[in-house]
Amino acid sequence: MEHGGDPVTFPAVARRAGVSVSLLYADADLAGRIATLRDRQRQAGSDRAWRLPARSLVTEQSLRVELANARERARRLGEENGVLHERLGRHLGAAADIARGEAYEPLVERLEQRAAELEGDNHRQRQHIVQLESAIRELSESLDAARAMNRELMSELNRPGGVAQAAPRSPNRRRV
Repeated sequence: MEHGGDPVTFPAVARRAGVSVSLLYADADLAGRIATLRDRQRQAGSDRAWRLPARSLVTEQSLRVELANARERARRLGEENGVLHERLGRHLGAAADIARGEAYEPLVERLEQRAAELEGDNHRQRQHIVQLESAIRELSESLDAARAMNRELMSELNRPGGVAQAAPRSPNRRRV
């Protein structure tokens, strides 16, 4: 274990040798040798850590990143396992139907295909709704701007000495 670079610990040696840990502790010479090798490995690791640049050492942040990556991989594997489990169930169900002389598999496949088509249509409709909502927002903003401009113009026209009151009368226009 020492030459192979495996960690030397009492439980690891016991597993490798196929014996109990208590047997290793019972033999004083064997226990002393394992303890010496374990301590030597720990010291070598400690010495090596002091010689390595700080950026190469394991940090809490690097461990957190590794944990997050492992969790994400476990989540993906769980999803994949669910999909495979579902496929296996369908396959075994179809085999059982065939054994009974019934063939439901083509019907199930058509239904699944139709469901996929409907999901695609639903997705396209949702995208269209998003586009329409965006267009509504733009048109509402334009309408609000036009209303504000109209209010300003009306205020300007109605103000004393404004454009409407200062405008000369047209000679072709008669008074009633």
